[in-house]
Amino acid sequence: MKNTLIAFAFGVLLTGIPFSYLAIQKAHQQKAITTPTPKPAPTPSSSPTPKPTPKPTPTPKPPTPVPTPTSIPQPIFSSQQINAFIDRFAGQYAVDPNVLRHIAVCESGFDPLVENSGYAGLFQFGPTTWANIRKEIGEDISPDLRFNAEEAVQTAAYALSRGKKGIWPNCMP
Repeated sequence: MKNTLIAFAFGVLLTGIPFSYLAIQKAHQQKAITTPTPKPAPTPSSSPTPKPTPKPTPTPKPPTPVPTPTSIPQPIFSSQQINAFIDRFAGQYAVDPNVLRHIAVCESGFDPLVENSGYAGLFQFGPTTWANIRKEIGEDISPDLRFNAEEAVQTAAYALSRGKKGIWPNCMP
């Protein structure tokens, strides 16, 4: 390359354009010979890269709601209030208040919110028995009312007054 530049400069000085033209042409030929033409690099094949199969992640389950004994909020009654209901309804339906107390203690431990295998309240009424007795006395038949101590005492006192002792076969004195 150095020789080509010298020849070009010398040619321009001595002879003018024709010699310099030859020198430029010769420089291009040499460059073509000495400089390799760049070739495009091979592109990597586009075969898919194997990816591991994703394992399904377990979807968290929402917590199971704990059923409440009733859907209608029931008032909380003290044992003194429950005893007052027993005395009132025993007098109204002419039944022994001590029999009502005995059944309530035997069936529910005197707890109006107890539920056991579908039976509920102070006197552990089943939903069908509850509805049938409540229809007879013309009261609301909602099974949720079995958890209301006042409603349960009234229903039990009425049932005893009608001779329905068989509702509580294990708790009759």
